[in-house]
Amino acid sequence: MIANNTMRTAATRMGTRRAMSDATGPKMHKAKDAWKQINATRPVDPHPHNVFHPPYNKATVAAGVLTVLSLGYGSMYYGMYHQQTKQGYW
Repeated sequence: MIANNTMRTAATRMGTRRAMSDATGPKMHKAKDAWKQINATRPVDPHPHNVFHPPYNKATVAAGVLTVLSLGYGSMYYGMYHQQTKQGYW
């Protein structure tokens, strides 16, 4: 009996369709329509919050780039060396 009611309910729900609404559609909230008001209420930011502030020290930047490159190359080389020796190729 429960299975019969469940099957009948599922069949009727699959065949029915929701009636279309008489409304004109969803209201779209767009910032471009209220941009002047949004911009007027923002506080003035006297200082941009950058992560790094120039001028950069060339020696420090060069050392950082070389460190990153050498660590990346070294880790890849060590991984390849480890696999080759583990498998007996080297």
